[in-house]
Amino acid sequence: MKDAFIKSNFWIGLLAFSVAFPIFVVGSSWLLPGSELWSHFAQTLLPELVTSTFILLVGVGVGVSILGTILAYLVVMVEFPGRSWLEWALFLPFGIPAYVLAFVYLGVFDYSGYAQVWLREYLGIPGFDIRSGHWAIILTFILVFYPYVYMMARASFKRQKIQMIEAGKMLGAKPIRVFWKISVPLARPAIAAGLLVTLMETLADFGVVSLFNYSTFTTAIYSAWGDFRSIEVAAQLASLLVLVSFFLIYFERKARGKAKYYSSDVSHLKAYYAKGLVGWIIFFFVFGVFMLSFAMPLLQILIWSSEVFSIEWSKRYFNYFSSSGILTFLATALTVTVATILALPSRRKSNSKTLQILIRFSTLGYALPGSVMAVGLLYGVQNISSISIYFGGSSINHILFGSVVLLLFAYVSRFLAIAYNSSSASSEQIKPVYEHSARLLGASRWRLIKEVYFPMMLPGILAGGLLVAVDVMKELPATYLLRPFGWDTLAIRVFELSSEGLYERAAIPALMMVIFGAIIMLLFNKLDSEKY
Repeated sequence: MKDAFIKSNFWIGLLAFSVAFPIFVVGSSWLLPGSELWSHFAQTLLPELVTSTFILLVGVGVGVSILGTILAYLVVMVEFPGRSWLEWALFLPFGIPAYVLAFVYLGVFDYSGYAQVWLREYLGIPGFDIRSGHWAIILTFILVFYPYVYMMARASFKRQKIQMIEAGKMLGAKPIRVFWKISVPLARPAIAAGLLVTLMETLADFGVVSLFNYSTFTTAIYSAWGDFRSIEVAAQLASLLVLVSFFLIYFERKARGKAKYYSSDVSHLKAYYAKGLVGWIIFFFVFGVFMLSFAMPLLQILIWSSEVFSIEWSKRYFNYFSSSGILTFLATALTVTVATILALPSRRKSNSKTLQILIRFSTLGYALPGSVMAVGLLYGVQNISSISIYFGGSSINHILFGSVVLLLFAYVSRFLAIAYNSSSASSEQIKPVYEHSARLLGASRWRLIKEVYFPMMLPGILAGGLLVAVDVMKELPATYLLRPFGWDTLAIRVFELSSEGLYERAAIPALMMVIFGAIIMLLFNKLDSEKY
């Protein structure tokens, strides 16, 4: 029976379709007739949303492309003081949620923050509104998302032959000319892939834009559902976001397909050796980025936590952590299970084209905001209830709305791609000879999976699970929209306190999240190092 279940393309396809259900629901929202509320949104709010989102994407895109590429080039091609540890330190912003970085900067640089107080009292410089305009939020996104471009550009620069750089130098080309004419063109696919991932993350953000009172599609989706209780309008707004995300997915995969991120003949020689004043200027530039993006925010969180710990800490934080931990564990277990089931048939040549498309479609959730997945589920449940009532049944809204089941469903749909890509990569390393040998020995498919596939895929499954756990812990919009009443997580606590300007109190749950993320990333790095 188990063997038949695993082998069935029908059940595999049904599972993939179920995971992609929120995406299908949101896409179908345009079949709805227009409403007065949607007309109001389209006429008054939509132009502002398009403009503000476009400015945000352009600003962040240009910023991360320049900063990530320059940092990657410096740590790979130039030898300067502190280069070896800064090369890895620049990855650390991955461990801090974007909304944590946002509330730290708001707390420090807001009008009543000590940075502006010091400027006014000691330097006589008039204050400024950090929430006005676009520059502050764009800068925040650049500091938190540059590692995507940095990671991919760094890997590409490492593959470039030192001889090509030396040839350019022999022809009299200045370092900047070599950078623009040789290194950057060769790394362009990797840079483009990192840029497009960054744009997807920017579109998906809810916490940062909310804290800065910046209007984007994610805030409008929440407003349509939370303020106006119109799931239809929320779904139609979400469908526009899905359309943009699909364009980004298409171009990202084209760029990623042209990029190669590793090589067996990477040279450890540096093209340039920066000595004296130039070397220290480069050091302070790279170190400054590290300080602004990770070290300073972490230090500020520690300071705030120490100031309020004695009066703020209580057993309720154990409840916040347990709620986050339970959701993280359950969501991770479900996600890696579904991912493993979907990754197994990828080795079978008998897969139909339809099944391959469904599996690929089910992994698109990671490119979509959590708010889109939440709205898709809410709207889908509402439609199912309407159909049930029409045929004489009862509504299921009261059963699923505000339930852990719906929230876990959203997590699986949102983060399946992470676990699937890791599991699938492990399964591809299994040589066909293992399967042929097992078949010749009379092993059933279930035994083959249990004793051959699963043990060999286990490192990839564990690695994917650790990454899913980090993302689930940080996830905000889906949790905010779908969590059960009174079920507060660390992410919710951080967002609610920081939204009220209580930055010192928000620092404690933020620190707990950063510590959890750091531990998980250490485990991931250990597992990854053991693989190779």
